[in-house]
Amino acid sequence: MNNIFLKLSLYLIAIAIFFNSCSVQIPDAVMVEYKKINRIVDFNYDVQPILSDRCYQCHGPDENTRKAGLRLDKEDLAFSKLASGSKAIVAGSLFQSEMAHRIVASDPDIIMPTPESKLSLTNSEKAILLKWIDQGADWKKHWAFIPPKKSKE
Repeated sequence: MNNIFLKLSLYLIAIAIFFNSCSVQIPDAVMVEYKKINRIVDFNYDVQPILSDRCYQCHGPDENTRKAGLRLDKEDLAFSKLASGSKAIVAGSLFQSEMAHRIVASDPDIIMPTPESKLSLTNSEKAILLKWIDQGADWKKHWAFIPPKKSKE
């Protein structure tokens, strides 16, 4: 009986280690902000301004300043496979999205934006990007190209 209990305990520990290694380690301060978001994150309202202000310097339309071949200003390119084989954004999967790992990293060689860029993300901005990915990373056309809808009254 004790042998079965020991095997079961070791099995459960192995499962816990596996699932812990298959997740994004979100810092507590970011998780606090993440839990405050109780709505659908809107690409044009929430995400696009962050990408534009904090990411386009290295991952935007200017090919002379672009790093790692990644563009975050075009949907098809933001979701495409990188030279490393991973993807910057995988809709609905924080674990598979390189962006999620990099924005919460503490290692200066991994974190995005890089320390050299002199840019940083607030905990709230990190939470918005993570929540957006987790909710399915719904990319929208620029608001100017979306036809207006009548309000329901």
